[in-house]
Amino acid sequence: MASRSNPRNRQLLWLVAAIALAGAAALSPSWGWIASAESLSIDLRFQARSLLRTGERPVPASVIVGVADSTLTMADWGPKLMTQDPLAAMTASWPWNRKVFGAVVRRLRACGARAIVFDFVFDAENAGDAEFARALAEPGTPVVFASLLQADLARGTVTHQEPRAALLVGAANRVGYANVFPDVDGVLRTLTTSMQQAEFMNRPATPGGRALPSLAFAVLRAVRPEVKSAPRSGYIDFIGPSGTVPALPIEDLFIEDQWRGPRLRSGEIFRDRVVWVGMLSEVQFKDRFPTPVDGSMDGVEVQAQMFETLLGRGALRPFTPAESTVCGWGLALISIAVAWTSQRVSRQLAVVVGGAMAWIGLALGLFAGAGIVLPLVAPLGVWLVAGGGGVGVRFVLEQRARRRLRGVLSRYVSEEVAQIIADQPEEFSEALRGSRRPVTVLFADLRGFTSWVEKAEPEAFVAQLNEYFGAIVTCVLAEGGTLQKFIGDAVLTVWGDTRSAGAAIDTARAVDAALAMQAAVTRLNAGWAGRPDRTPMAIGIGLHHGVAMVGNVGHAQRMEFTVLGDVVNVAARLESANRQLDTTVLVSERVRDLIVDTHRCVALGRFGLKGRREAVGLFVPLGRTPEDPPMWLAAADRALAAWTAGRFSIAAAYYAELAREPSLLAEFFQQQAARAQRFAAAPPPDWNGEYRFDSK
Repeated sequence: MASRSNPRNRQLLWLVAAIALAGAAALSPSWGWIASAESLSIDLRFQARSLLRTGERPVPASVIVGVADSTLTMADWGPKLMTQDPLAAMTASWPWNRKVFGAVVRRLRACGARAIVFDFVFDAENAGDAEFARALAEPGTPVVFASLLQADLARGTVTHQEPRAALLVGAANRVGYANVFPDVDGVLRTLTTSMQQAEFMNRPATPGGRALPSLAFAVLRAVRPEVKSAPRSGYIDFIGPSGTVPALPIEDLFIEDQWRGPRLRSGEIFRDRVVWVGMLSEVQFKDRFPTPVDGSMDGVEVQAQMFETLLGRGALRPFTPAESTVCGWGLALISIAVAWTSQRVSRQLAVVVGGAMAWIGLALGLFAGAGIVLPLVAPLGVWLVAGGGGVGVRFVLEQRARRRLRGVLSRYVSEEVAQIIADQPEEFSEALRGSRRPVTVLFADLRGFTSWVEKAEPEAFVAQLNEYFGAIVTCVLAEGGTLQKFIGDAVLTVWGDTRSAGAAIDTARAVDAALAMQAAVTRLNAGWAGRPDRTPMAIGIGLHHGVAMVGNVGHAQRMEFTVLGDVVNVAARLESANRQLDTTVLVSERVRDLIVDTHRCVALGRFGLKGRREAVGLFVPLGRTPEDPPMWLAAADRALAAWTAGRFSIAAAYYAELAREPSLLAEFFQQQAARAQRFAAAPPPDWNGEYRFDSK
């Protein structure tokens, strides 16, 4: 755990604050690429909302009656059709005689349409204007016309193309501009509800000046006269992709088979709905716009979806630049707090990732549920830059602390174990507080140490002892063991106290370490041969496996991480038993059971150790199983079987023969032969196959 009190650590944490604030300052302005990325995020929100919606969509309040490709090819349908008005007038070239639209108005009014909207600018004179005006003047459903604003950049003026005056009078001057304003990437997202001509030229609005309503707003006022002021502008709240608003060709109003068919149902489809009359032929009119929802959309449907937006909850409300800036700076400050309070890289990274996901989820929730367009790109960029800086700095602090911890631990445990402890400090901290763990204990001690100390020269003695400790400790650390303590010339090492790979693997590595220690002492003695300042050494090693108490014990000013319990006592007794059995490495039956698949062992029998009520099965490990077994191993098993069964004469003969074979256990076999002969002469009265030592 990195301390903030360290001056260098405080400097790094202040660096986090600098990174966070710099990120907020850099990403707060409305850079072009940020605006483009934000627009793309809005498109993704539309798509995500579409995927999250379940059930059927609500029925739109609008229906489109359009001049479609089929309408423009009516001249090919046959002479019978061309004699019927207004179908005959539709076979003429565009623009049609406007009596066609008069007939449309009368038919839709007769069906009970809520409003009729013409997404055409009827500004030029036409032969059918009088008939169209008479139809408009008849009482019934309100009619709304489209106008168009056109800018003359050379003169700096705006021309307002309105329908002819006679038509406007018939429509009670209900008119709205049909201009739409795609974003810089060409995608249509923005909805305006009113605009002064100066604003159309990107000039400031004149206070108190006359604002023109948009076509969608004009239609809203026609169906809801109580609405006086323009709703807020914002983003179009598309109710669905192209085709969501039902559309049918205009000629179907006058073809009886279609009119009475299952779709139109003699005009029932139009009852109480706003009918938009516009252009559906992309070939003829080129009136399509890219949208955030599923590609491009006909202009008349765009107008209908704008109206549906105003009829519903209104335009999607974007955040102002000032509000977006507040979001970015707020997240920057939060990221600084996270960096200063988090103590682990993993936790801080989880907060950064979780915070980013939460912001994205909040943006989707507000978009779908409240119609609010939360800024996503800039604040999220600030959060990730600031959070990434915090994670980076915290990583540096952790690595610095881990290097210090590994430096301390490497004097007691292997580099591998030191790294694991440093990487998992919480688990190690729990172990320090105290816990029960299955461990394998190795206890090693020198033979004849007391007499050696009395005779040796101090300088040579310390030098040789350090050579010895260096060799055997290297064997322990190489196998991942923990060096618990030096007890004079004895060494206590443990596997499984700080980290465990499983009891079997831990124990196998402990046995490998014991065999390596045995070989290391042999090499040391060979190297010291002929040196008067060096004394040959003999080592005893005992290994046992069991549950131990693991924790930090001692005085407040001198604590020691150690293991306590019967498993340690048994390992020490096994080490001592080597003196009486003339062996070097002894392992208990529990250890043998754990390494039975990896190592080959020689069973010595069951022996009662001093201070223990129950006898312990003792074994000598020979090495990894793949090695060829010694020739005498089968004979040793037969000798042990005879000894255990109380056939001491036979056992004595077997052991005597084994003692003549050159092996690591020749001295043990010789001692055992003598014991068997003694028991053959005077058999123990209560023999159960166990031999009890009277001393350590």
